Amino acid sequence: MGNLSAVAQERVNHLFANTAMAYGGAVGQQYSATPSVAQTLNDKIVEDGNWFLQRVNTVPVAEIKGEKVMLGLSGNVASRTDTTGNGERSAKNLVSLDGKGYELFQTDSDVALTYSQIDTWAKFKDFAQRYGGAIRKAIGNDRVKVGFNGTEAAATSSAPDLSDVGVGWLELIRQYNGGAQYLLGSSGSVTLGNETFPNLDSLVFEALSQIEEPFREDPDLVVLMGRGVMNHAKGSYYEAQGNTPSEKTKIEDRMTHATYGGLPAYVPPFFDANSLLVTSFSNLSIYWQEGSWRRKQEDAPKKNQLEDYNSRNEGYVVEQEGKTFLVQGIEYPA
Repeated sequence: MGNLSAVAQERVNHLFANTAMAYGGAVGQQYSATPSVAQTLNDKIVEDGNWFLQRVNTVPVAEIKGEKVMLGLSGNVASRTDTTGNGERSAKNLVSLDGKGYELFQTDSDVALTYSQIDTWAKFKDFAQRYGGAIRKAIGNDRVKVGFNGTEAAATSSAPDLSDVGVGWLELIRQYNGGAQYLLGSSGSVTLGNETFPNLDSLVFEALSQIEEPFREDPDLVVLMGRGVMNHAKGSYYEAQGNTPSEKTKIEDRMTHATYGGLPAYVPPFFDANSLLVTSFSNLSIYWQEGSWRRKQEDAPKKNQLEDYNSRNEGYVVEQEGKTFLVQGIEYPA
């Protein structure tokens, strides 16, 4: 059985004591975070997570089920009313009242760090930051994975892609209005490089045209795409024009500042390679329940590791499903 070095043990003891102080408990207890501590935890996870997590909403809510809380525009507010007679001005409801709210599920993020890793980090003065950063980055990455892969909240999850940890954004879009905002490609139906979709611009333009009309001209729309889709677009441009130095420079500039179908393009981490989604970052949310954050830290000498148990009630929300169009199963000519 291994042991932590004296320096590492001292740093761990200090870390555990500081954690207990932050949560207002005692070392070895399971802590329940106050709303302010929970907000700080969430903010640090977003800060230390990948860039995509920093673009979407992470929203604290009081209840495990309820109505959506983010305000999204679903119509016009400008008008004129002649009030000299019986006419009265009327306020417009900008929120899409589709009756579909949110539901949160317990989500566990339990991390083990080996003694050898802790011994290595103990040599650095920023040991606590390295330890906390590793925990927060793991939680943040998994949040995005579930958002893109999640299809259900199983009682006991086991899927390597985290598809059974929660119902993610793409699944919510697939379920909306009988799949009205979703196109699944089959052999030959969504093929980049054929007569129907000769290039990525044409496919993105078609997806944009399928967004519900009130949202089609919103200035914050973007296209999220998988790496396979982007790589095919790059390969097509290079094949067509890459041998001309001036055109090659233009191609590389376009890939750096990618725009397709008139929309800024992004390749999110963990997004399906052969899919694309037209929406806005602000239309995608993660809700978490303020009073649900729990944490426990343990030294587990039988496994030669430290264990950090974290849980909270969490769920995924597409604020306005009509402001989306998802294409999956994109194929490429042989």
